[in-house]
Amino acid sequence: MISAWQALEWMRPGWLWGFVPLLLVLIYRLRLHAGRSGWDAIVEPALQPYVIEGQSTSRSKGTLLLFSAWALSLLLLAGPVWQQREVPVFEAEQAQLVLFDLSRSMLTDDLAPNRLTRARFKLIDLLKRSHGRQTGLIAFAERPYVISPLTDDARTIEAFVPSLSPEIMPAQGSRPDLAIERAVQLFEQASALSGHIILISDSPATPADIDAARQARQSGYRVSVLAVGTAAGAPLRGEDGQFLQYANGSIVVPQLNMESVQALAAAGGGSAVAVSSSQDDLDALDSVLARVATTGDADEPAASKVYWVEYAPWLLWPLLLLMLLAFRRGVAA
Repeated sequence: MISAWQALEWMRPGWLWGFVPLLLVLIYRLRLHAGRSGWDAIVEPALQPYVIEGQSTSRSKGTLLLFSAWALSLLLLAGPVWQQREVPVFEAEQAQLVLFDLSRSMLTDDLAPNRLTRARFKLIDLLKRSHGRQTGLIAFAERPYVISPLTDDARTIEAFVPSLSPEIMPAQGSRPDLAIERAVQLFEQASALSGHIILISDSPATPADIDAARQARQSGYRVSVLAVGTAAGAPLRGEDGQFLQYANGSIVVPQLNMESVQALAAAGGGSAVAVSSSQDDLDALDSVLARVATTGDADEPAASKVYWVEYAPWLLWPLLLLMLLAFRRGVAA
């Protein structure tokens, strides 16, 4: 912790402009009170206190309290800071981004009732394990689309899960590489120096996917895969219920290639696990996130971020005291 006093800074300096109307009103009030009544030149000075009504003392005190509270409120809103604290990144940021495959092959029913439904259930279980950590969701097919940026409210993301379907994708395909690149962009925009990318997909990994995972690892983000499907696969049906066919007439049978998935996870420094009916798959993913958050690589320098320590909320106590005094009977007019 850095306890040395720093030069005074303002977190929200725009509120300081509020002193301009405060000073204008204060000058007006001073000039108004400084002006002498026309009776001062007529009434004898000895009689003036008895025949000329003077400024009420209680009214003056109320005005003083009002302007003091106004000034104190502006200072509080402007956020004066003078001390900084250095926090290790692994304590401040334990972020994860889920990349959810919405290609049509996710409708294959080799997993009952189909791959998509099982993946949704597993995603909900994953969100329930977030425990307030920063989590985001990206859906992808031919292109990635951000469903939710990083947030610590997993219930917000969970509300989107039932609507995840290939029908919401404008174009079909499967490009995990583009989804991984988009996840890295989201991490960088959030200033997260480390994080965990979890790819939920049934697609076999291509060289482009593996290269994207490797580049993400070099940027400080691990990539794991939660594979959906079986090696045998099952025929894929279209919207009309008929089996889909390739151009040569053969039936489309999406199969899970676990070897390519493991190669992608190895390049990304994460783990590759198949969806199971137990919690073992999620336990394996949690272990990767734990390594991201606490250890990191031995050859990587320990990262940290510096945060301002804001003591301005303590000004609420004297502000409340001023307000109580201002509303006392006989003080504020």
